[in-house]
Amino acid sequence: MAYTLVNLIALVVGLAFLINGYVMVKQGREAIALFVVSVAIGSGLIFVAVFPDVFQVVATVLGLELKARAILVISNLTLFVVATYLFNRIGKLYDRLSRLNEEVSLLRTELEEQRNE
Repeated sequence: MAYTLVNLIALVVGLAFLINGYVMVKQGREAIALFVVSVAIGSGLIFVAVFPDVFQVVATVLGLELKARAILVISNLTLFVVATYLFNRIGKLYDRLSRLNEEVSLLRTELEEQRNE
């Protein structure tokens, strides 16, 4: 098993994902779902950095000739899951922002009406 600079970079980025997820939850800034996504990606990167030949097994299982194609398939699937999660989260945040704007407008109208009385 030969380790390269790519393995070191994957290990560092994986640790960064784990640390970032922990810090976000500790500060109470984010939901636990984002922590789970962060842990899954970070753990996956660390696993691949420590066991780089695992993609040869994945390539064999998927019926691919090269482990590079297996890496591409798995990374694209991971990206799809993360992007879908983020798009759903953004949509929910836009809905919340819209409702908050409506509530602020109603409160302003009420306040102006009370001042005019």
